[in-house]
Amino acid sequence: MNDYLEILHEYKEDKDIDDLISDVQKLRYYYSTQQYDLMIQHINNLMIKHLTETLAWNSVNKIQPVNYDQSYQNAEDFLQAKGFVILLKKGYDLSKHLKQEEINFIKQMIKPME
Repeated sequence: MNDYLEILHEYKEDKDIDDLISDVQKLRYYYSTQQYDLMIQHINNLMIKHLTETLAWNSVNKIQPVNYDQSYQNAEDFLQAKGFVILLKKGYDLSKHLKQEEINFIKQMIKPME
């Protein structure tokens, strides 16, 4: 699968997706420039911004990150799921980007993230 950010860019006219793209870009910038304090602050802001979804995500993902790399990867995974959940809930057809089993997996994630 391609980088999910490339897929989200196709839907950037949607305000929710555009905001999510900005969040991903900021996260990646902080991580790639090793500005870990800013990265953690950004992740904390995302947790507040998406409180319900974060609680659902953390209840499913029992192993919590213990270092910067794991925190970054967990946030990337969350933002990817959040982006696809937004697209599916808004009725976008993701079949040209994702395999059917990936779509089914994301649909299973929607319920706890609502």
